[in-house]
Amino acid sequence: MLKGIIFDMDGVLINTEPLHYRVWKKTFQQKGLEIEYENYKGCIGSTVGYLLDLIQKHYGVDFHDDLELVPLQRKNKAEMIAKEGFPKIPGVPQMLERVHEGGFLMAVASSSPEVYINQVIEMLGVKDYFQVLCSGENVKNPKPAPDVFLKAAKELGLSVDECLVIEDSTNGCRAAKAAGMVCLGYDNPDSGDQDLSIADGVIDDYEKLDAGFLQGIYDMSCKSKQNRIE
Repeated sequence: MLKGIIFDMDGVLINTEPLHYRVWKKTFQQKGLEIEYENYKGCIGSTVGYLLDLIQKHYGVDFHDDLELVPLQRKNKAEMIAKEGFPKIPGVPQMLERVHEGGFLMAVASSSPEVYINQVIEMLGVKDYFQVLCSGENVKNPKPAPDVFLKAAKELGLSVDECLVIEDSTNGCRAAKAAGMVCLGYDNPDSGDQDLSIADGVIDDYEKLDAGFLQGIYDMSCKSKQNRIE
């Protein structure tokens, strides 16, 4: 029985993926390294540590022990947000209200730092809809590992088969399925060329997304799984 909806944040609740790339590009430029989007995009939906692994792999430079890097990135990000504001996704508050009215428990499970998750949720004015906010910085393994979704389900007091995840990235969809959860992909063109084929369904806007729609995706997934078992 579907009881909980777990939302990724970046690219799902707020349109921050293009901003993140610009921030990191500027940050690495300040460190003397020019990065390309093709080498960056593999980290979308994952953590800073995963990005640094990719940077080391593609450029042969190890920033893991650079204590200046993350504070510099956060400074650049704060400056861009102060100048440009948060990049919103149309219809998000209304969609969250509809899902909330459906009686579901709701959580955010994001690879972003905890302080940033709280900042975004406050800015959107939707904090009261969520019982749980989970950050990837508080689990052992980042997406595409399932850790952050498993933690969100546990904190909601639900089993994995009572949850549905909404994700916009390849890494996020893989993490949701690795957790044993139903996954709805959100096709956000600003999140780059993401493969959402592993998801149980895909949408490209929030106009029709409500409790009934989510229940339908969940029921369809459960029926498909049962047919495969039989």
